[in-house]
Amino acid sequence: MIANGQGRGILPAGHDLLVTRARSMAFADADLVVVAGAPLDFRLGYGEFGGRDGRPAARVVHVADSPGQIAAHGTLAASAAGDLTSFFTELASAVPAALGAGAGRLPWADTWVPQLAAATAKAVAADQPLLAADADPIHPMRIYGELARLLDDDAVVIGDGGDFVSYAGKYIEPARPGGWLDPGPFGCLGTGLGYAIAARIARPSAQVVLLLGDGAAGFSLMDADTLVRHRLPVVMICGNNGIWALEKYPMRALYGYDVVAELQPGCRYDEVVRALGGAGETVTRPGDIAPALRRAFDAGVPYLVNVITDPAVAYPRSTTGI
Repeated sequence: MIANGQGRGILPAGHDLLVTRARSMAFADADLVVVAGAPLDFRLGYGEFGGRDGRPAARVVHVADSPGQIAAHGTLAASAAGDLTSFFTELASAVPAALGAGAGRLPWADTWVPQLAAATAKAVAADQPLLAADADPIHPMRIYGELARLLDDDAVVIGDGGDFVSYAGKYIEPARPGGWLDPGPFGCLGTGLGYAIAARIARPSAQVVLLLGDGAAGFSLMDADTLVRHRLPVVMICGNNGIWALEKYPMRALYGYDVVAELQPGCRYDEVVRALGGAGETVTRPGDIAPALRRAFDAGVPYLVNVITDPAVAYPRSTTGI
């Protein structure tokens, strides 16, 4: 299983069947892909799966909660629209009958699943040096290496940003459904503070963590005033590299230059939250990240940890999302 968006947490981090970190291999080698509750957009290569080494393209089944959400831009092997819980309940009931009486395992369970699990473990192991990097300026992955160790199973993590939050989508895996919120495929920076307010009210005993790029902070950080006035403690982590990285680096790659992609280096977003009645601090050294996060979780007030990260580090991405 590969989880996207709000589907993350259906299988917890470390589950044998959660192979999100091996998505490129899974999508390239698949014979059949069932996409449920997600559009066949750029994040899924617009539904073009399989076909590696000259093999046929994968058949695609698209399942959505309404007919208008079913992809119409390509050929589907099948589709279904309606309640997703009912769909999966019926599918689970039908599989044993389809395999024949007494079938205990799917035919690929002893081959392809272990291969994907091994690829996932290899990718996770390869991440460890950067998740613990002592680089100065701070590598953004170090933030996620520290944060992951502090999150409870029922934590709600909210992503609001470009490059900085792309790392979160890769390295922060929720343990339960409903543990991840982000702006979705259209970007929509500035949703984070609103999501955080709602999450704190809906989950009063859970950790609520808002991950902000510095560009996103410019859209809605004044809503920290609402957190303060309504006594809603939220831990905000700002990955502050002083640029619009998601715009700067693609422009550089395509055109060799960039325009209107600079922000104020080292801007003190934590002082904005403090001025509104919350608390916060700026971190410039990797070894100070974990203590700052602990202070934020213990503060009991809206708290922003403003981490100055290396503007030379760009999130490695593909145009297809696969």
